Amino acid sequence: MSTSSQKIAVVMSTYNGQDYVAQQVESVLLQEGVDFGIFVRDDGSTDNTVTILEHLAQASKVPMVIERGRNRGVVGSFFCAMRMVSPEYTHIALCDQDDVWHPNKLARAMEVLDNLSQEKPSLYCSEYNFCNELMERTGTSSLNRIGITPSRMLYENVCSGNTMVFNRALLALVLEHGLDEVYCHDWWLALAASFFGSIAYDTEPCLEYRRTGSNASPTGSSPLRLLAFRVRTFLAGGEFERINRQNLAFLNEYGPMLTKEQRRLLYAFTQGPAPLKSVCPRRLRQKRLDDAALRLLLLLGF
Repeated sequence: MSTSSQKIAVVMSTYNGQDYVAQQVESVLLQEGVDFGIFVRDDGSTDNTVTILEHLAQASKVPMVIERGRNRGVVGSFFCAMRMVSPEYTHIALCDQDDVWHPNKLARAMEVLDNLSQEKPSLYCSEYNFCNELMERTGTSSLNRIGITPSRMLYENVCSGNTMVFNRALLALVLEHGLDEVYCHDWWLALAASFFGSIAYDTEPCLEYRRTGSNASPTGSSPLRLLAFRVRTFLAGGEFERINRQNLAFLNEYGPMLTKEQRRLLYAFTQGPAPLKSVCPRRLRQKRLDDAALRLLLLLGF
């Protein structure tokens, strides 16, 4: 596919994002060297988010489609927004409402995707820079440490949605199947790409990621205390249960399309005996401590 025929749909879901959405959209509008349009689904905002978006659309030379919807939550809203993309767009880039993109974000992604299959699902993602609410840089992510495999995708998503760019083949694969029990929309996309296509992971940060909350972590504590913290984090808010339901849903939706080895892998972690899960010879998480915490939970039958 020639570069001139490629067109990217930037897909956003917004919700009460009036504080930062203009800065996000303005950074998208500054993208260099690519042909793109913007599709925004507002997930029932009660503030001025939609008004701000409409003003930006009126002043922009880039096509912008804005749709108001009822509140579905971030996962449901993003999937609805993906369905808004018209057929002439060959690629999709997911976009949050409060980051700042680097000007070459989309062009860099397309350079990588040009080397991957267009017939099979292909996904690009990258690291990013952490920033505070004032967009002052505080660090850089290091999500992908040892590479991505289907087994490592089951219990950890290192593919951040706000960095994702993917082809039509992946969009079709996901939207043509059921989406019940999807825990995270970006995780689901990454699962599909890892099992049926390819993921290209860029170590170069592509955006400034605004963090508006804080997490307390006992960094520097003893290994046992850190392990206990990881276990509690997995269990907090029913996260581990939702991950397990997502894996089972993936097996149910895509089972006939999987290879024998892939079915065996998913079956083992969704329906197999707990002791066998815990001693799986494959690495399941990027960090060793996280891997140990996961195996403890699997051994305990969670």
